[in-house]
Amino acid sequence: MRSWFAFLALLAACSDSEPPLTSATSLSCPSPGALPFRLMSRGFQKSINKTIATDDPNDKDQASDTIGNPGGATASVYLADGQAPGAAPIDYRGVKARSSVTNGLSSMPLSGESVSLWFHDDAGWMQLGRVKTDDDGGYDVPDTGLVAANGVPVYAMLEADGSCAEHFSYRFARGAKVVVSDIDGTLTLSDGELVTQLSDETYVPRRMGAADKLTQAWAAKGYPVVYLTARTHALRAESRGWLEAQGFAPGPLVTANGSGPADVYKTLWMNRMIQSFGWNVVAAYGNADTDITAYFNAGIDATHVFIVGGLAGSRGTVAIPNNDFSQHIAAYVMTQPDNR
Repeated sequence: MRSWFAFLALLAACSDSEPPLTSATSLSCPSPGALPFRLMSRGFQKSINKTIATDDPNDKDQASDTIGNPGGATASVYLADGQAPGAAPIDYRGVKARSSVTNGLSSMPLSGESVSLWFHDDAGWMQLGRVKTDDDGGYDVPDTGLVAANGVPVYAMLEADGSCAEHFSYRFARGAKVVVSDIDGTLTLSDGELVTQLSDETYVPRRMGAADKLTQAWAAKGYPVVYLTARTHALRAESRGWLEAQGFAPGPLVTANGSGPADVYKTLWMNRMIQSFGWNVVAAYGNADTDITAYFNAGIDATHVFIVGGLAGSRGTVAIPNNDFSQHIAAYVMTQPDNR
């Protein structure tokens, strides 16, 4: 009888340690809660990381996006500035880190922790790879053999606490028509919105008038929207989270390595899109002189460069009046042909 009770106690303990799986086919990052698959480990492997996660709970994870052509040249957003896009397999690279809610510029890396990549398709959930973070909290899975469909996430799971970050791939054929937009002062109400958020992570940056509807209108017509921002990779969590929460159209988020001026960095990525991938940028949005310079450097005609804010209409660009895209959507975007 005692052995039977011991068995029941052991069974109960096992049940407590392994929560039931859900039937979810997608996750809500960064905190998905109960999972539809089993991770190979649970709990922080380093006590210092548990302390960091407790004392500095704000998510600062980074997860790369990859853009390019189907079966052709691609580039991770982490691609070195001096390196050209190539035909290498998709590289899933990122960082696991945390910060306090009052200092978003500083982050504490979670080193020596297991990260596994997960993907869901018609066959169910599959693990694509598993690595440990380095001293900087970074991880890199260079070749999983998977090419996910556009906008379908690959989840990077921090096994210690079951949190996640999303990797995306967006591959469009040569000749594809795309829209490019800056974020700060273009989609946000001003450049200062991000600064406020970084000193108070509970603050939600305000949108430029109808900015979300601008991207939705282009997407509804079949035009992919590429978010090209001078924000560094360290701000990917805030950037992706804000775009998704505010209802902006899904699309690749291109962030900076932080090694040069904004106009140089944006020119580099505009040329990658236009020259390396052969995309046709039909509209480019910004608010700063660096945006205008980058768009002009890449050969975008001024009639397709739309500027909002204090520099609206400068250097021959098209002005977005009154810090609001509503009129522009009705008079311009809605008159453009569908891109199917």
